[in-house]
Amino acid sequence: MATIYCFSATGNSLHAAKKIAKGLNGKVLPITRTPVQTDEEVVGIVFPAFYFSAPTIVRNFAKTLKLTNPEAYLFVVMTSGGMAPGATGALHRLLPKRPNYTAELKTADNYLPMYPPSHSDETFEKEQTQLTQIIEDLKAKHTQHGSRYTPLNWAVRLAMPGIKSDKKFKLGASCNGCGVCEKICPVNNIKVEDNKPTFLHRCEHCLACLHACPAGTIDYGKSVGRARYRHPEISVTDLIEYKGASS
Repeated sequence: MATIYCFSATGNSLHAAKKIAKGLNGKVLPITRTPVQTDEEVVGIVFPAFYFSAPTIVRNFAKTLKLTNPEAYLFVVMTSGGMAPGATGALHRLLPKRPNYTAELKTADNYLPMYPPSHSDETFEKEQTQLTQIIEDLKAKHTQHGSRYTPLNWAVRLAMPGIKSDKKFKLGASCNGCGVCEKICPVNNIKVEDNKPTFLHRCEHCLACLHACPAGTIDYGKSVGRARYRHPEISVTDLIEYKGASS
């Protein structure tokens, strides 16, 4: 049996994790702030690159993960819309053992504070081709080591917004208190009160709320007027249901 632990905001990583789980006859569980101990034979971690590194919640998950099966096959798959050399190496020294297999999956870029989403049919087709190969590698339990974490990775990561970055979210007048942002936030950082979202300052800066807002009323930085993004095979409902899979 295989268990894949996943952190996902716009569905890129969730899509990859679900496809991998299907190929390995396994299951997908959300990465949370609760430490995990597992005796599974195959354990995977799927996450998006954040600032040339891994999201804080993923780094902390790696630090506290306990593998009680010494022969466990451990793999890491990172989704990335751009070049993030060395980012997968962010977990190598944090995990209880060096991953047997590491891969970077090229997906659509969607960090709206800096640029519009880059999704296209060609991007999606290339993603599927690469993902198919990754799944075949994992089924065969191939060994593949990722690139090393470098001073550049460390320097860029230092610029990543912290847990209070939610103070910079902007709410437009069209917000109707629908609650989608609260339901989809993977770290329960949002509470809708009096029909307006309140941010609790434990943000992972994944921007799931910004992308999922039906009214498009949540903005950060230069995201104003830019199209929102979600993986074409993942719905908002999928993301909300996946968030609750650990409960």
